[in-house]
Amino acid sequence: MTQRTVLATMLAPLVLALPAIIQAAEPSHAGSHLTSCDSPYKKKSVPPKQLQAIVASHGQWLEHREKPEYQRADLCQADLRKAKLAGANLERARLEGTVLRQANLHQSNLSQASLAGADLTRASLEDSNLTGADLRHARLSNANLSRAIGDEAALYNAVLTGAQMHESAFERAHFEGADLASADLTDASFVETYFYGANLARAILAGTDLMGADLRRTVLTNANLQQANLQGALLDGARLDGALMVEADLESAYLDDASLVGANLREAILRGADLRYAKFLSANLQQADLEGANLEGAQLIKAKVQSGKLRMAIFYKAVLDQADFQDAELYRAVLIGARGTSTIFTKADLSEIHAPKAQFHHAQFNEAAMESANLVAADLSGSNFTHANLAYANLQEANLRGATFTGADLTGARLDDADLRQANLRGATLTGAIGLTQAQIDTACVDEQTKLPAELSRSAPCPTTNQKATRR
Repeated sequence: MTQRTVLATMLAPLVLALPAIIQAAEPSHAGSHLTSCDSPYKKKSVPPKQLQAIVASHGQWLEHREKPEYQRADLCQADLRKAKLAGANLERARLEGTVLRQANLHQSNLSQASLAGADLTRASLEDSNLTGADLRHARLSNANLSRAIGDEAALYNAVLTGAQMHESAFERAHFEGADLASADLTDASFVETYFYGANLARAILAGTDLMGADLRRTVLTNANLQQANLQGALLDGARLDGALMVEADLESAYLDDASLVGANLREAILRGADLRYAKFLSANLQQADLEGANLEGAQLIKAKVQSGKLRMAIFYKAVLDQADFQDAELYRAVLIGARGTSTIFTKADLSEIHAPKAQFHHAQFNEAAMESANLVAADLSGSNFTHANLAYANLQEANLRGATFTGADLTGARLDDADLRQANLRGATLTGAIGLTQAQIDTACVDEQTKLPAELSRSAPCPTTNQKATRR
């Protein structure tokens, strides 16, 4: 017998058993969330009087478990649609796979009940107690859970589309993989709740407390998070495109690689937030507080950040094309390697910013406060610094070719090896500038109002636009 024949003989049983092995390894949608059901009511409807007797016996069982005449309610997979169970005490009851569609469970006690795979579509659960309940894979579409309490409940992969959950409390509960699309969670409390990978698209979370919640990789597109509390929440990789987050509190939240395209974060609080590589394309961050936030590698293309508070914010290698920072406060912000074309910094406070090797082509720095700014080797070609305050700024080796400094204050600025070709220095103040040479001045445009260091002389004035046109 050859070696190949021996190997084939050994592998044959495994090949034949492979389909069964694969099937055993795959999750069973029918039974993965349900235990075996031995209830005599399985797949059957229960008459109202009999149901009342079962609930009464269950209540006695909760008080006197040692007595055999009382039994725990076992209604797994029973048909209890439209059942009237308002105020019922079903604590620890077995209700796995039970059909409770449109059932009335108002003010009922379902704490620690087993409801895995149960169908509670359109059920009334207002003011109910679901603390610690097992609702894995349960269906609660359009159910009313207003003011319900479900702390530490398990709702893995549950379906809650369109559910009413306003003013409910599900602190430290588990909604991983759950579908809460269009659900109403207004003013609810989900402190330290787990939503990893959940779908909250178009959900209403206005005023909701989500402090410390795990919302990583959740879908929150077009969700309403106005005035929501998301302090310290985990939103890494979350999709918040088009989300309404006006006045939301995201202090110290984590949004690494989150997508906030077109999101409205006006007056939101993002102090100390982790926003690395987040996408803020066309987002509204007007008057938002991002003091000390980390925006390394973030994309703020066409973002509106007017009057934003960005003191000491980090924009390391951020992309700021056409972003509008007019009147924003960027005192001591870090913009190392940041880049942007046609970025607007008009009247912004950029004093003492740290921006070596930043690239801002044709940007608007009109009337900006840039005292003591570090712009070493920055590429600022074609940018407009009209009436900007650049006193004592460090512009060594900066590319200022074609930039406009009309009426700008460059008192004491460092300009060693800066490229000033075609730079417009008309009316600029360069008194006490360090490292500025006659050769640099000779390549720039100056006029009688330009104030130069005493040792330098004005070159021939640049031709006016009309003169240029005439020469052509």
